[in-house]
Amino acid sequence: MPQSTDLISSIQDQFVDIIEVYANYFVKLSAKNHSPKNITVAVFKANIKNLEKFRIKELKKLNDKDIEKKFNPTSINYISRSLDVPRETIRRNVLTLVDNSELIRSDEGLFVSEKWIKKNIDKIISEVIDLIDKSNDLTKKIDRKS
Repeated sequence: MPQSTDLISSIQDQFVDIIEVYANYFVKLSAKNHSPKNITVAVFKANIKNLEKFRIKELKKLNDKDIEKKFNPTSINYISRSLDVPRETIRRNVLTLVDNSELIRSDEGLFVSEKWIKKNIDKIISEVIDLIDKSNDLTKKIDRKS
């Protein structure tokens, strides 16, 4: 289903809590899976948790230094528990993701990188829109059956 430019613009003007809902849903579905995408989305979910008044469109403007200042750090232990994957498996994958500049590892913790955000945010927005559409379709079907 093609997505209208107006809807995409509207979503980008929303606060990141809408992406937090999507990321939480994605992480729950990804349990026991340690693919790089699942790990980076779990890190992203932790990074944006409880960020208030931060708009989605502002994400694309952040550089790595801004990300470390504005986002919430997370840890390998947290990601391990979130995905229900052994800590050592997550640690090895994180090292690769840091080497590939997908994640930032600092004294404070783990963050998604500017590179990861620029590469993934449009796809995440598209998936959020799809999720909203599916939710609306389901609501209509339930209403018709009532």
